[in-house]
Amino acid sequence: MFRSTIQNDRNICIICLEKRGTIRTLDGMVCEDCMPTELIAGVQKLRKHNILSYQRTHTSWNSCSNNSILGECQNRIIEDRSAAITQETPTILADELNAQIQTAESIDIIVSFIMLSGLSLIQDSLMDFTKKGRLRVITTSYMGITEYVALNELFRLPNTEVRMELSVDRTRLHAKSFIFRRSEGKSTAFVGSANISKSALTEGEEWVVKLREQDVPQVIEDLQRSYDELWNSSAIKPVTKKNRAEIETALENLGK
Repeated sequence: MFRSTIQNDRNICIICLEKRGTIRTLDGMVCEDCMPTELIAGVQKLRKHNILSYQRTHTSWNSCSNNSILGECQNRIIEDRSAAITQETPTILADELNAQIQTAESIDIIVSFIMLSGLSLIQDSLMDFTKKGRLRVITTSYMGITEYVALNELFRLPNTEVRMELSVDRTRLHAKSFIFRRSEGKSTAFVGSANISKSALTEGEEWVVKLREQDVPQVIEDLQRSYDELWNSSAIKPVTKKNRAEIETALENLGK
């Protein structure tokens, strides 16, 4: 009963559920012990998943007094092997993607649609990554679900290119994959049903397979080749903020 009351208190830290939160994030209040000082600058854009992922991937961080929370976060990250992510596994896809982004050399993403609710879960990691690494994104105007506001966030990132399938008469691109390229045969890809939305990257019933190049090098090569072919296809158009009218027209027409 006491713990239930704590969880319903809007001022209790959303990470440890024990201390009074003093730092406001998108998901709620976080106490000073649970908030890594390195994240303070962008705290207003942070979600719980960003904070937990940071704690998991930065082993030197040990400020949190609740070790069980850190253990919970560690359990949500798949050990370094090829594996499946389903509703039956404790893994949160957003945590996995944030961890992969931090060590990638280049990233290729293809999804049917992108929503700000999902992009915000990995946006801070992408912002840091694109200061030095190359990001390519392919998406569509399928059913008018992609949000221009989310695309605009991608347009703001350095070293980032976005291409879209915009044709009203041709909306058959349903591929969903995240490819994290690394040298020495250490690339990783996630392939499955998840688009970039909050539900898909957190609690949604999505099936995704994590594939390591060490385990299935030919599969990673095939995925990369298919991605490159699609990237250079005439059906996929490079877009920037200058294409806003065209993008929003396509989204509106397909959303009817």
